Amino acid sequence: MWTGLFPFCLAVCLGEETERLDFGRQIQPILSDKCYACHGPDEGAREADLRLDRRDSATAGGKLAAIIPGDSRSSLLREHIFSDDPDEIMPPPEAKKPLSDDEKALLIRWIDEGAEYSNHWSFEPIVKPVPPSSSNEQWARSPIDRFVLARMKKEGIAPSPEMDRAGLLRRVSLDLTGLPPTLEDLEAFLGDGSPDAYETAVDLLLSSSDHAERMATVWLDQARYADSNGYQFDNARTMWPWRDWVIAAFRENMPYDRFVTEQLAGDLLDQPTKDQLIATGFNRNHGYSIEGGILDEEYRVMYANDKTTTAGTLFLGLTMDCTRCHDHKYDPLSMKDYYSFFAFFNSSAEIGAPGEKGRKEMSAAPYVEHPSPAGNVRVMVMKEKPRETFILKQGLFDQPGDKVVPETPGILPSFEGFAPDRLGLAKWLVARENPLFARVVVNRFWHQFFGMGLVKTVDNFGLQGEHPSHPQLLDWLASDFRDHGWDVRRLVRQIVLSSTYRQSSDRRSEVDDPDNRLLARGPSFRLPAETIRDQVLAVSGLLNRKVGGPSVRPYQPDGIWEDLNAPPSHREVYRQSTGPDLYRKSIYTYWRRAAMHPQMAVFDAPNRDVCTVERPTTNTPLQALATMHGTVFVESARKLAERVIDEAPAESQAQILRAFRLTLSRSASEKERLLLNRLHRERIVHYRSDQEAADRTLAVGESAVENGRDRAHLAALADVCLTIFNLSETLTRK
Repeated sequence: MWTGLFPFCLAVCLGEETERLDFGRQIQPILSDKCYACHGPDEGAREADLRLDRRDSATAGGKLAAIIPGDSRSSLLREHIFSDDPDEIMPPPEAKKPLSDDEKALLIRWIDEGAEYSNHWSFEPIVKPVPPSSSNEQWARSPIDRFVLARMKKEGIAPSPEMDRAGLLRRVSLDLTGLPPTLEDLEAFLGDGSPDAYETAVDLLLSSSDHAERMATVWLDQARYADSNGYQFDNARTMWPWRDWVIAAFRENMPYDRFVTEQLAGDLLDQPTKDQLIATGFNRNHGYSIEGGILDEEYRVMYANDKTTTAGTLFLGLTMDCTRCHDHKYDPLSMKDYYSFFAFFNSSAEIGAPGEKGRKEMSAAPYVEHPSPAGNVRVMVMKEKPRETFILKQGLFDQPGDKVVPETPGILPSFEGFAPDRLGLAKWLVARENPLFARVVVNRFWHQFFGMGLVKTVDNFGLQGEHPSHPQLLDWLASDFRDHGWDVRRLVRQIVLSSTYRQSSDRRSEVDDPDNRLLARGPSFRLPAETIRDQVLAVSGLLNRKVGGPSVRPYQPDGIWEDLNAPPSHREVYRQSTGPDLYRKSIYTYWRRAAMHPQMAVFDAPNRDVCTVERPTTNTPLQALATMHGTVFVESARKLAERVIDEAPAESQAQILRAFRLTLSRSASEKERLLLNRLHRERIVHYRSDQEAADRTLAVGESAVENGRDRAHLAALADVCLTIFNLSETLTRK
């Protein structure tokens, strides 16, 4: 039975293990994953009246205690984890979560060291650490780099070289604006030999409307923004003025605490402005049902549940929805915690939805008027309506239990002294004493620029979440963000100016770190759906840079909306936009929950039924079909071909090389040049022998082809541009 422990015991005897175990990092994850489902916070699922998540319970019982601190051999836990009896071994075989030999060894050692418990790391107060000193001052430009370099040094590895200048500008432009750099910006940057050339380029990007739109796009996922109500008929609604408020907030670099406060509780501020009321549309971004025969109270509770879950995920990084029907199985959260938090949102004066067909609109539902090109529109906002809140047995709206009042989770700092409403909640969230808010927020920003958070589980800072790869860096960023007025632009600037961010993303055979948790190279990941579309519009010259306004409906295959089961009186018809509206940025694309635009869906954009803080990344053949045959890609390839013919009229090779550089911000290699030239020659032969094929290629899209052009040459060059659009490098942020 003890053979698996022999290497560990030998190491201890030889003095190789000298540091005491860290409960939060080394023990609690084992207990949480393997034990808490049956011996954790959830009283309803607890077996043998044993709680292993609390020391007083785990050590109760004297000589028959599960854990006897300092004496593993007498602890019942040891007996059960090493038992050969399937009725005695823990975890039980049916749980399919056996302990490894290493995990057993750690538990035994921890007990012998005294079985000390501590709070989960994320619930501990934020204390700003001192950045470690560095012997490589040239590389360690910032505190971020000092923390990262210290971790690399501990692992015996060195940073990667800096990304080449052209690649670095493309990277930061895509990250900050969702667009590649223009050729003019690229050449100006490459020609700027000053030591602060990169900083100057970054500041220019940060000050642009493109940056505000890029940041807003990420927030729309998190705030579950859509242009439709969801549920059965998924009819249209007007929420784009709230989307425009978000863009404006990022454009003016609104402090993040105010950004959150106005969205959570702008209506509760003294004499709120119209913009502050529109900001509260954040709370009403969830779906609404207009189906006949539904119980209004049941759905009102569902909407409050959505608000509660969204706030818990976005601002606390906790899976609070797990406590709607029972105490949390892993985190120290109870049903009372959930419904006390739910009480903040249970007082919303909303029933029904705007623009309902076939149902009477409820007069209590709050809206504000907002001007639009077609006249005033009504935008859903928040308004308080006092209402008692009860713990709902099994989460059922018609099974009230004990009464609760607005309150925050007991494991977190006290709510005492704050008003029992959404404004009080917002002030509590951003208070210095709150250990979660700042950590969760900076981790999401880090995730945005590195493809993975310092805490990998960006939606879960609870016991089932990942431990941070760089805990001191996380706390330094959180405290620094908070101490400098919640300045988002300053935080983003710190990240993208760091040497850590500037590293080449090339893999290194000597570094065994496939997920790049050590940050010893720059990350590489597939571009988001919006950027994949917007960049081809940008390089082709088609992109319409207008900011704000009603959502538009770009090219979409026929029939996408026709499969929804809606009667004629509720049916929405897709009416494609025309003219410049066809080429607006993807952030302005009409977002229908039940029938998403296929270009967005195929590249893993969420339907926004719920709060999404991390998009999945898949690779499917449908993606290649979209980028090879989608109207916007084929038309953009043709417009790029027209552009380079005008800008480099001398000969086809110069045109190809210019198209390549416009798209990828670098010069083509000799091999790439030869392959693209050969493709052009083959296609021009094809089109000269088949004029109808050339006409079909050039007819894609609504933009006209100028008269007098060599149609075979243009069609062949368009095929070359489309090939460049379909390169893996084009679709990847390196």
